[in-house]
Amino acid sequence: MQIDKLAAMWQGYRQRGVIPTIHPDDGMFKGNPFLDDYDIVGESVLKVIVSNLAIARKEAIYNIMDFGCGHGRGARYIRSLFPSANITFCDIDPSCIEFCAREFGGDAVLSSEHPSDIKIPGGMDLIWVGSVFTHLDYERMQILFDKLFAALGRGGMLIATFRGHTSYEISKNNPAQATSQAKMLEDYDQTGIGYWPYPNAAGQVGMSEWGLSLTSVERVVALGKRHADARLVGYSEAGWANIHDVGAWTKR
Repeated sequence: MQIDKLAAMWQGYRQRGVIPTIHPDDGMFKGNPFLDDYDIVGESVLKVIVSNLAIARKEAIYNIMDFGCGHGRGARYIRSLFPSANITFCDIDPSCIEFCAREFGGDAVLSSEHPSDIKIPGGMDLIWVGSVFTHLDYERMQILFDKLFAALGRGGMLIATFRGHTSYEISKNNPAQATSQAKMLEDYDQTGIGYWPYPNAAGQVGMSEWGLSLTSVERVVALGKRHADARLVGYSEAGWANIHDVGAWTKR
């Protein structure tokens, strides 16, 4: 996308601002006394999207999916940057998609705990996946990547975040995490992929097979290499909110 067009979009976002309504059960905001932190991470979504659109050859964005939208930390910013786009909000929690669809305008699609069961509409120009792959083992990462990539229209872009070397260093240097997550850290050292299942997650919405993952650059890039029509347009270590790695692919 042309830089002058992106600059105009950014200026429009700044003038419009974002819808400020916060859901009372928003786990990304609840208990956080600093609204600035919530907003910084939300706006970081736009910085990631804009920087990758500047590289890609996609000039028009009509259909967007916010996959793993939660209660809209990123969705409110996406809506402001793309005021006329059709946005589909997808999450495993019904209250999340209902809130986002109502407050920010768009369609609601309920996700599923296992990626193979998710029904994703096609023809997407842009799919944003913030902090979902970060909670899956590599087998489910591959299944989810395939589902999302298949939902892209020609020239569409998939942008997703991963816990990479920065997250590895944080856990390794935290004594409590280094002990409890030792197997994940060891596996990451040896294979480039590590997974730590959340203890006592059963019974929580969509979390019985949920955890934390660590994924090396090589293993993230390999997700796209399995598709002949995938083009890696960008990879940034700690590119989202200075902690999550970001990978971006377009469909040829």
